[in-house]
Amino acid sequence: MRIIVEGKQIIKYPRYSVVLIALLSIFCFRVFSQLLQKFYPVGFLPPFEDWQSGAVPYWLLVVAQFLIILVCLIVILKISLGRVIPRNRTGKICLFLGAIYLMVMLFRLIVGLTIAPEHSWFGARIPTFFHTVLASFLVTVGVFHYRHSKQENYRNELQGSNNANTQ
Repeated sequence: MRIIVEGKQIIKYPRYSVVLIALLSIFCFRVFSQLLQKFYPVGFLPPFEDWQSGAVPYWLLVVAQFLIILVCLIVILKISLGRVIPRNRTGKICLFLGAIYLMVMLFRLIVGLTIAPEHSWFGARIPTFFHTVLASFLVTVGVFHYRHSKQENYRNELQGSNNANTQ
């Protein structure tokens, strides 16, 4: 979606915003469900202990999760408002890191479901699932930057040639 504001073209990407909001909503569900189970346990959710592997103290985990939510909200806002310039390098970095993160978490899930279900890290299915959600967020941001940086470069070339023709 293209909008002209004060002579500048702002391009919004609603599809990416919807996907990123959905992924962040799933992650927020995880954070708030575990908080609920910690302070006001309910029977329809898994017990508190199932929500984390125990690799990090819970207070530190919550702080990190809220920072992750804040960063994700900023990314979503910038993409939604058209306030981000897609960059090829950013896309490649996010895709690379996101793909590694996703592969490690899928490996963790498969090992935890098959050969090491009792291991504290491999057997922690709920945290692993939500790590795949965060990895998917990172991959989606990478796809956004990678795909649209080429379009942005093309627009800049066209704009540059139009400016050269008018002078």
